[in-house]
Amino acid sequence: METHIDAYVRQADGNCIKVMLFNGRSRASLQALGFTAGEEDTLTLPVPDDAAKAAVFIGLRDLGVAFSAGREWCPADVFEHLRDGGVLEGPYLRVAWRTLRQFTVTTA
Repeated sequence: METHIDAYVRQADGNCIKVMLFNGRSRASLQALGFTAGEEDTLTLPVPDDAAKAAVFIGLRDLGVAFSAGREWCPADVFEHLRDGGVLEGPYLRVAWRTLRQFTVTTA
C-alpha cells in the first residue's frame, strides 16, 4: 500500500525548518503552526533551539508531513536524534527518494 503525502520536511538542520508542498492542501495547517511562505512551494519556520524544533516536529508529524531521508543530518536523522535524546517520541513518516519523482514513504 502506497502512503500519500501532501508535504515533507526538506531541511531541519540549523535553526530553520523548511517544508516542501506537493499541493496546497496542507498550507493553511502549516501556516497555523507559524510557517510562512519562502521559496516557491516551500514554507519556512525559524526555531531557536531543539526543544522548539521538537514541538514543531510533533505538529508536523500529527499533520502527516513526512521527513526526508538522505544525506547526513537530513530531516529524518534530525527527528531520530531528537527522539533518541528523549526530546520527542513516537513514529513518523519517512520519505526516501528513488528518483526526482519517485519516492517511498515508510513509518519509522
